Amino acid sequence: MGRIRGSRLLAWMAATAALLTGFTAQPASAADTPTMRKLSLGADQFELTDTSYVSATDNLYDNYLTSHANLTDVVTTDYTKNSSGATDGWLNLRSMRSCTGTETEALPPVGTGTAWCWSHAHTDDTTPHWWPQGMSTTGTADGTDGAIQGRRVAAVAWHYRTLSHETSAGCRTDNLLKLTFLDRDTGKYRHVLLAEPTGSGTNFTFVTGHGGGIVWYGNYLYVTDTAHGIRVFDVDKLAKVDTYGSGVSTYGIDGAGRSSACGYPYVLPEVHYYKQAGTPSDCSGHTIDPEQLCFSWLSLDKTGGGPFKLVAGEWQGYVDGGRVVRYQLNPAGSASYPGLLTMSGGRTVIQDAYAASRYRGLQGGMTWTDGQGVLNFGFHKGCGTVPGVYSHTWVGDTRAATSCAAGGNWAAGPPQALSYWPKLGAAQVDELWGLTEGICAGTDLKAAHEEFVPADPVSVHDVCKDHKGADNLSLRAVFSVGFTDPAVQNLH
Repeated sequence: MGRIRGSRLLAWMAATAALLTGFTAQPASAADTPTMRKLSLGADQFELTDTSYVSATDNLYDNYLTSHANLTDVVTTDYTKNSSGATDGWLNLRSMRSCTGTETEALPPVGTGTAWCWSHAHTDDTTPHWWPQGMSTTGTADGTDGAIQGRRVAAVAWHYRTLSHETSAGCRTDNLLKLTFLDRDTGKYRHVLLAEPTGSGTNFTFVTGHGGGIVWYGNYLYVTDTAHGIRVFDVDKLAKVDTYGSGVSTYGIDGAGRSSACGYPYVLPEVHYYKQAGTPSDCSGHTIDPEQLCFSWLSLDKTGGGPFKLVAGEWQGYVDGGRVVRYQLNPAGSASYPGLLTMSGGRTVIQDAYAASRYRGLQGGMTWTDGQGVLNFGFHKGCGTVPGVYSHTWVGDTRAATSCAAGGNWAAGPPQALSYWPKLGAAQVDELWGLTEGICAGTDLKAAHEEFVPADPVSVHDVCKDHKGADNLSLRAVFSVGFTDPAVQNLH
């Protein structure tokens, strides 16, 4: 799941409260260490300070990015020509498709409400350069009818990976981030460049990071910056740039005042950047820094009464004990910082924190409080190209955790983010959304880039073990399952 989490994949390859009150914790079946251990935090530990870009973004939006856009523009406007008027199929709206063949292994082994794979015509399904990571939806953002600006949309973050023998530069910078807006009603999607205003907002640059976690709340999209904290982008500030097309490799505003965004027609500016005081000693998954957090994934918890919680979790691939920290969120209608993290004394307010004492390799997670007041956790654990793991646990649970070595219990790919989608209009749908990121490298990719040559011996569970073709195969899917499905909630 970028260098920080992308190296792990290569190593393996070389809710609404009304619904959730129906789930109650189960009695422990063994006297053992609990899977989740509540932490007592030191003063200011894991708290974040806010760098505001609001003034700069407003200036950028009002005076430089003046072709304003909304979600409908992004997910319905089809471009057949670039900004110079030349035919350019790269700019078309892209369409999700049914998953076929080996890529169906990227779907959970339960009934799915949504089961999509990315466009093959545009190689989003098999590219080794762009990797899908965090995901959230308007279902979490809204909570009443599942729509924002009248659209029902999922957002997926991708980071760019520079491969061996390649140079990281410009729009091919390692860990450059983009966001995909995917319309669930049409299956069509479009990539958008994430941007940070520079100076007083007279220009902008691209954003880098891993993009392992996203939360959509109101008009804000929270995106993780693994070693530092969380960036926030404002969907109400979407804008169309002047110069776009498949041959465009520039970004920002040039001397003539024309804007560009690495070829993409739209840009989404940053408005806040929440940072922790220091930098973790290691976010490669080998060592846990006791004082600093690695922000690997995010989710939103609206249960248990107020306040809402922004849930941040760590991927620790080689040691147990990654932390889960829940930050308090202001309501969307709050008089101060509406829809943003709650602040006190210039720092974010933490609701609580836990250590996943018997888990490692968590690539996505969520929390909810059930009708008995017990805090529950759902986790995705990626296992490379072998079946991953979905685990439902709770505070006090002492069952043995499912492992990748046992063959997993979920999708191959590996699984990434988790996001709860409660309603569509007036209908309660109770969906759990997730995605996978992997590919089966073809012989051409292995020959050009040694990091895609798997280490021997290849696991018998590896769905790529028999792939000998020149082309890459996709293990990338977007899916939803029934949150209340016992086949989901009884997994561990």
